Amino acid sequence: MNNIRAEENALLIWNMEAARTAYISGEELAVLERWAHGEKNENNGFIDRLKTLGLITDDCKQAIKDAAISCRSKKSPANSFYAPESLHIELTGQCPLNCPTCYKPATQESLPLDFLSDLLRQAQEMQVFQIALGGGEPLIYPHLTAVIQEIRRLGMASSVTTSGVTLTGAKLAELKTAGLNHIQISLNGSNKVVHSKSRNGFEHGINALEILRGFNYDALRQRIDSDIEPLNVFRETGISYGINWIARADNIDDFPQFMRLAKNYQAHNVNILRYKPSPKEDYAQNELSARQFLQLAKYVRERKNGKLNLKLDSAFSNLRCIINGRTSFMSGCGAGRRFIAVDSSGFYRPCSHVPMREQPQDLHTLRTVWHESKNLEMFRNLQSRIEQPCATCDYLQGCYGCRAISLAQSGGFYAGAKGCAAEVPI
Repeated sequence: MNNIRAEENALLIWNMEAARTAYISGEELAVLERWAHGEKNENNGFIDRLKTLGLITDDCKQAIKDAAISCRSKKSPANSFYAPESLHIELTGQCPLNCPTCYKPATQESLPLDFLSDLLRQAQEMQVFQIALGGGEPLIYPHLTAVIQEIRRLGMASSVTTSGVTLTGAKLAELKTAGLNHIQISLNGSNKVVHSKSRNGFEHGINALEILRGFNYDALRQRIDSDIEPLNVFRETGISYGINWIARADNIDDFPQFMRLAKNYQAHNVNILRYKPSPKEDYAQNELSARQFLQLAKYVRERKNGKLNLKLDSAFSNLRCIINGRTSFMSGCGAGRRFIAVDSSGFYRPCSHVPMREQPQDLHTLRTVWHESKNLEMFRNLQSRIEQPCATCDYLQGCYGCRAISLAQSGGFYAGAKGCAAEVPI
């Protein structure tokens, strides 16, 4: 399923099955429009690539033509998409694990189902593509299945990030039937000793991966025994899953072993998250040194084109920049520019890691928050106000640093990243 959305003089195309997004503007948009109108096209290579990636089909031509007309009149907030690409929802503040690295205060608050239903309706009206469900621990939220059903009914994709606690085969089947598209397991080490330095519940994560691998093995058996086209059978019965791994000083040397564990459990991706401050830990003691940062960059480069998909947290924008060697529109941290978060109290946040929030009633709707919030405006205007050493960095337009880290280290929102390892050549 492909969604095509008009942005300011651009199109945003989302492939739900592959969880892949393309931002198309300028000459590439002109090429795409000519193709949609059936005109002779000299740049067929670009069109062929979009088809190979599953981003366009011949059935998309009318939607592309309509969105191309609409995009001429769109006016996005500065340095932002016209609407969020994804909405991150903290369903509940409750969690039984109390992990050392957790940055969230434990609360008993959970979002009411009627609040969520209205919020999801607003997201669908804005053509939001993805709803990322987290916590606390989302698996203990009593209305999780109903929320996923509603997301599917509205034509959006859903994902759940979990420690794996309470996950069973029956629960996974229930969530899959409800419409869950993807599940991400939080795991920080290839063994309990490494994992326990920053997280609790290693056994829950491993058990969840066992269940997921077994679930997809059963789906594979159905695929072999079915007369239906194989990929369609797997989409119906299997589920996409991956692992979230926080890069820290106490687990960086374990990364090669961790990748072997991920492959053994047949994870579809490993999402490398930037370590951010927690009130329970000494940040300076656990953040990557410059040497470890470059070591991680080397690891990622060596495995970049492997079968196991490696993803990088958007807050790891400095690592993205030195690995890719370039910057582009929206390649930096996506907080307030590509996504927005809602916490378990119902407050809007640019990012769940920063202590900046506003009540929905202050700006009334998701749309007005996205277009009028002063908090989001601060994130969008970073480039003009950020301090040294970021202000004169070659990677500024694709990075902007991490505000959660800057606020914790210096107390200043616009503070630059002191001692950033991206300044050191590989």
